[in-house]
Amino acid sequence: MTGIMQLPIRTAVVGLGYFGRFHARHYAGNEKANLVAVCDADSARAEEIAAEFGGAPVSDYRQLPGQVDAVSIAVPTSKHYEVARFFIENGVHVLVEKPITESVSDADTLVKLAEKHGVVLQVGHIERFSAAFKALAEKVSRPLFIESRRISPWKPRATDVDVVLDLMIHDIDLVLGLVDSPVETLQALGAPVLNSSEDIANARITFENGTVADITASRIAGHTERKLRMFQLDNYLICDFADHQVTRFTRNPEAAADGPNAISVESWDIAREDSLGNEIAEFLECVETGRRPTVDGRVGREALNVATMITDSIRSHRARVEAKLAG
Repeated sequence: MTGIMQLPIRTAVVGLGYFGRFHARHYAGNEKANLVAVCDADSARAEEIAAEFGGAPVSDYRQLPGQVDAVSIAVPTSKHYEVARFFIENGVHVLVEKPITESVSDADTLVKLAEKHGVVLQVGHIERFSAAFKALAEKVSRPLFIESRRISPWKPRATDVDVVLDLMIHDIDLVLGLVDSPVETLQALGAPVLNSSEDIANARITFENGTVADITASRIAGHTERKLRMFQLDNYLICDFADHQVTRFTRNPEAAADGPNAISVESWDIAREDSLGNEIAEFLECVETGRRPTVDGRVGREALNVATMITDSIRSHRARVEAKLAG
């Protein structure tokens, strides 16, 4: 990877939809960055964001090499590989939104190209930069069972991918980061409801070290819930990402009483931070210093690999069920 880069870092955002706009805002407000350009195939959208945050409005990302040192890529998932590869091969550092690509083989190619060209490849798994998750991770020792639920009402966005790549992949990445062990077995179920691809999914993953994780994601629920529960020896942790709170239930071996009185409860309200701001700040630091990102290409690739295993399991199960119903 490259060494120390002179500041400010010349940056651009490619893809100015809902999330791309926030990337532009953070680059415009970060003293380490100079927002040189904002790019979208819709030239009117590019002009609108340029007027709001600065930078030249561009409609073709292929104009940017030579003008920028680093880019955020927030185009639809189907375009991640094409756009990221172009910038990597032109020596530009890349922060690509999750998932890294549509296929594991494409992710492998990007990882190898980034290493070959000595550029930073970071994947936008934003929950790693949540203050609530960081507070939880400090209290994790040896997870035995993890239960994660990420459910929300229907929103007309990210319908180009199924719920596994849209929502569940956040929690896949968090679980992989906490467990740090290869997957041993995996079973998953899911169903399409409003889209042609899955809108609700559940996966049960057993890791080689014995940890078991149960992960549920839905984008058709009647309410919003974003919680991760973790059982360890003698304690139970709950991380509420929506309320920014971590709670720990601990068995007190010296307690004289049995039952609930033998359990102590601690709760921490976590100060809210801007997770995307934290993520972009780390990206700029990695570009400046050459250090490896928390969620580099290999980490993003592994999250995609497990997500692909889950999708394959869902569709294999559905095919078996449909065959039985047809018979």
